Amino acid sequence: MLDSRCLEALASVIRLGSFERAAEDLGLTQSAVSQRIKRLESQFGEPLLVRSKPVVATSAGDRVFQYILNARLMERDLRVDTGAAAAVFERVRIAVNADSLATWFADVPARLFRRFGLLSDLVLDDETRTLDVLKSGHVLASVGTRADTVQGLKAYRLGAVTYFPVASPEFVDRFFPDGVNVAALRRAPAVIYGRHDELHHLFLEKHYRIGPGDFPHHVLPSSEGFVVAARQGIAYALCAEPQVRALVANGTLMRISPHAITRRLVLHRRERGPEILDAVVAEIRAAARETLAPHPSHPDGENPPGRAGFG
Repeated sequence: MLDSRCLEALASVIRLGSFERAAEDLGLTQSAVSQRIKRLESQFGEPLLVRSKPVVATSAGDRVFQYILNARLMERDLRVDTGAAAAVFERVRIAVNADSLATWFADVPARLFRRFGLLSDLVLDDETRTLDVLKSGHVLASVGTRADTVQGLKAYRLGAVTYFPVASPEFVDRFFPDGVNVAALRRAPAVIYGRHDELHHLFLEKHYRIGPGDFPHHVLPSSEGFVVAARQGIAYALCAEPQVRALVANGTLMRISPHAITRRLVLHRRERGPEILDAVVAEIRAAARETLAPHPSHPDGENPPGRAGFG
């Protein structure tokens, strides 16, 4: 039988990416954490971790980590079913993109804690990459824009988010005195999320025929940072409509172009899993319905529909 203390050590190292941080998390020495991992690897007969910086799981380690995530929540299900008191708060790991976390998803952790006593362990990644985190076994569900059909996973349409560029009135006066046009956009500083952020490039290329290297830009890996940069007048930013709705309404920011881009969000989850996962998915879908626009049909949506069989 697998030692629960060894499994806990493995989960902590994978989650935190470091033996040192895992030791602090568990209140153990690094040596003790290392010994527990080695004991597990001896039982499985192969390495479960790649000792890099950060530490990452091997394919076998991913499978064990997925087992740990499921086992913890299944134990919670059992305690609820039998009326036993919960031993500890359990975590549910979900991969989510930054714009969702800054807007409609922000209340999901509170909903999960208040209704089910669950702690949220959110893995932040680009909207096109969250599904890969789920496929790796590191989370139980993911929110993103890909609608791939993946064996062993279920997919649900969540709704759509519209993005449009905004800027402060002062920025508009300085950089767009004659309106937004190609020449002005080649000179005006923008803000992008990072090297995996394709949304701004897609917007400029589609509506203004401007390529990725043809405009100055800040790199700020924060959805909230986009709004701050726009308010401070150091850039214009392509923002999610729910995030800037009030600021545009009160005149703090201005929508500078009639063009917009729409991203359709999809929730993926493991087909088989603990019972509580059904409730988690229901809460995420309810939060999306309260804020997001209905899921548009192709070709109105910007991201391709994929072949997912939606639940």
